[in-house]
Amino acid sequence: MTPILSRRIAELELDAAVLRHRLLHIPLALQEDCGLWKSHKAIGREALDLFRAVRQETGSDDAECDWALGRIEAAYQLVHEAIHSLSALTLAGPPTRH
Repeated sequence: MTPILSRRIAELELDAAVLRHRLLHIPLALQEDCGLWKSHKAIGREALDLFRAVRQETGSDDAECDWALGRIEAAYQLVHEAIHSLSALTLAGPPTRH
């Protein structure tokens, strides 16, 4: 795998970790103003581009390909899990006192 492709995967991993942190720590009402949903779309697009680039460069039977695709999937999964957690909290509504 080329150094450029490896660097792009590392950048995706970092961007996903930062976005996950921001999703879970910025109040929901402020998230649209911060551009978090745009960031999510950009990460999704980059992940798809990287999947294609890795397959094209390494071939689908290569162990290096599997390793790189696993890293891309794990980075995107970080963001997906944060959104899932956020949606579960939102759907649960405010806490009630009994």
